[in-house]
Amino acid sequence: MGTVRPSTAVTPSTDWTTARDLLASLVSIAPTNLEDPPRGRYEKPNYLRAADQLVRTARRFGLSTQVYDPSVSAPSTVPHPGIPAPNVIVDLDVGAPSTVLILAHYDVVPVPVEQRGRWRSPPHTLTQRDDGRWYGRGANDDLGSGVVASLLAMKHLAEGPPPPHNVRLILCCDEETGGAGGVESLKAHDDAMPEGDAGRFLRGDVALIPDGSEHATAGSCGVVFLDASFARPVDLRAALDYGEALVRLHDRVRQHRSRYPSPDWPDHGAPEPVLTGRATVTQFDVDRPGPAGGDASLVRVHAESDAANQIAEAVTLVFDGPRSSLERLGNELGSAVRPPFRSTLDASSSLSIPDGALAFQLVGQSAHGGYPHRGHNPVPAALELLRHALGQNWIAAPSPVNATFAVDLRLIPEASLTEGTDEVLTAMRGWAKEHHPDARLVVPEGRARGGYALPITDPNLARLERLLRTVAGGGGIYGEYGGTDASSLSTRRTPSGTPLPALVFGSMDRTAHIHEAEESVDPGLLLGIAETIRRFVLDE
Repeated sequence: MGTVRPSTAVTPSTDWTTARDLLASLVSIAPTNLEDPPRGRYEKPNYLRAADQLVRTARRFGLSTQVYDPSVSAPSTVPHPGIPAPNVIVDLDVGAPSTVLILAHYDVVPVPVEQRGRWRSPPHTLTQRDDGRWYGRGANDDLGSGVVASLLAMKHLAEGPPPPHNVRLILCCDEETGGAGGVESLKAHDDAMPEGDAGRFLRGDVALIPDGSEHATAGSCGVVFLDASFARPVDLRAALDYGEALVRLHDRVRQHRSRYPSPDWPDHGAPEPVLTGRATVTQFDVDRPGPAGGDASLVRVHAESDAANQIAEAVTLVFDGPRSSLERLGNELGSAVRPPFRSTLDASSSLSIPDGALAFQLVGQSAHGGYPHRGHNPVPAALELLRHALGQNWIAAPSPVNATFAVDLRLIPEASLTEGTDEVLTAMRGWAKEHHPDARLVVPEGRARGGYALPITDPNLARLERLLRTVAGGGGIYGEYGGTDASSLSTRRTPSGTPLPALVFGSMDRTAHIHEAEESVDPGLLLGIAETIRRFVLDE
């Protein structure tokens, strides 16, 4: 069971139980993080419980802790006043002249309504299956890969002879939505202090970020979440025009190519052998506030996702009108759907479907928003289907609708935040000026960060790669598609004044399904990541 090679420094049965029990408790706490600016939804209900569990566990392992919550310590700086944002700092201070910084996050993406039916076990209950893997939301990203693996490594370091370096583990919130209450708040705290001040949180000579795959990562993509809407209700055709223009952003930003090799080339769907820019329309919502506009008319559209960094499995289209017209429309729409997409009239939705309405669902394949090549995004297909239905007069153009979109924009590691956002904002503002002046595109505060680019020749990276190859069965040095908190460390310096090396790796193998139904972790690989961290700190 598991893939890790046993180490004489680890007691596998004890570690197995410790890791399982801690991970089970965190998965059950469900520290979900939902930010939905267009609809004013900011739901992070279990952060305090998760932070309390982390503090109690670290102290039980013989480690010292402190908690920094900007909503308490610096309330004027947080974007969501009144919502707790505890960040847990765990220290193993042995008085060494150097420090290994470890950065992980405990927030997890929500489980949308559509996804629940595709889980074979309750998503917030850690479940071991016959394949040996542990299933649950956050089991890998990042409760398993980062939080549990790091705490387990520090436990072993605390139990042995003093290591040659101090170790500081920072367990952040808000990573999934840009880091505003998490690592970005820690940076703001540190920037208010003099260089070298011992009170700074993000201090270290090298940073480990166990929030990736089982190989060493040299460059992490930047991430920007864009919210698109109109200043007032518009004609459905205008909404479709805008959505299609947002979809075309992908062709523009894909022209940006990184020097870092892709871990998904050539056998995991990647379009290029190197990382490229990506723009993915992840959320698409339409609401018709007025009366029906004809025989069969659109009422609602909803991409079945609760997170801007998650490609929905399906888009639900709701129509009203006479029953005979809706029955005919269901057949007509179904006949227009082409593989790899399919349609259904009987699927789960977070929408309340009015009696007598037609709920038509266009189904694709969901994926992490940073990895669009791993899925089949139903949003562009839904835009095309609605355009076709209008052109064929299957549906009447409804009265003006409210339409909103979200775009998950990924920048190549070498691109700054300014470079990445200016190009896109300029392009879309040009489109608005020419086509529809009421179109709006904004970058919500705290939901964007540039990329992180580390030289592939960095000696820390080479050492990590050797350890991963030996201990965890991974190997190679690549770029990181998804974007991690490495991006937030791009401006940090070591005590000697050099750029802080940030090394991304983790237990997110090809079958992890992060952000998706059936998210899981190989417990053997999880233990392998813990052992990799331990050996890295010991300079083995």
